[in-house]
Amino acid sequence: MADDDGKSSRSGSDRNFDDLKNLFQERIYGTIKGNYRFDMTLSDIDKELEYSPKDSNLTALDVGGGLGQVTMSLGRNQLFSKVYYYDISSEMKCHVDQMIQKERENQTERREEHPRVSTIVTRVGGLREAIADIEQDQDEKNRTQFGPDLVCLHAVLEWLSNPMEDLKLLLDFMKPGSILSLLYYNTIAPKSSKPRRKPRKPSKLKPYHEFNHVKIEAILAENGFEITRRTGLRVRKFQRDGSEKEMNKYLEEERKIARVEPYCRQGRYNHIVAVKKTDTYE
Repeated sequence: MADDDGKSSRSGSDRNFDDLKNLFQERIYGTIKGNYRFDMTLSDIDKELEYSPKDSNLTALDVGGGLGQVTMSLGRNQLFSKVYYYDISSEMKCHVDQMIQKERENQTERREEHPRVSTIVTRVGGLREAIADIEQDQDEKNRTQFGPDLVCLHAVLEWLSNPMEDLKLLLDFMKPGSILSLLYYNTIAPKSSKPRRKPRKPSKLKPYHEFNHVKIEAILAENGFEITRRTGLRVRKFQRDGSEKEMNKYLEEERKIARVEPYCRQGRYNHIVAVKKTDTYE
């Protein structure tokens, strides 16, 4: 585990989830809880984009995009002309490529003139590779301001070997006026009042790092970002032996408090939407 600066006792490279793709599908994305996290995060992004002109031709970057739910959602959004997907897992990328192909086939059957998923570019790589590739792509077009209009970094920071260094690199890369959607593993988290009967086995899904929300928000402010939305996900502890009905009730209560102070800073995961100020480089 890490301290507030994101320094971990675990050394080495960023976490590659090639070996856990199926586990991700079953225990994260394929659950009621996973769907709740996805819906709440996407609704924050949608609210931030709702005043954008329909002909905006925006570009998005989904770093550590996993199984591609966010990428696919953005690819279907008429506001975006291009969506970049990056993940260091070739297994994850292969899964997303298959999803895109299936979507295109379905759109062809429906005889849609402009299939939206054709705007998605998938590549194997991490945050630094994404930045280098996009800068090169845009430099070839003689653009003076590098960086996409929206960057999604969802549950990635806690798995990086040098998270704070990489986050600062990303913030510097982003252009004025662009939007950051950051979902991170929070230090302030709910504690169970129920005694644990047996010690829990080490989890393959236990992140390398956790981050104090004060530290994260300070870094954003120092790099010229203004936070516009906060959402705390899983503020209160849910007992694992609860039924599906109890889970739905729990998530409904969570939904009511997720964006209210102080709970919006107290989730097991916190989601922040922040905009880079346009006067950053003046």
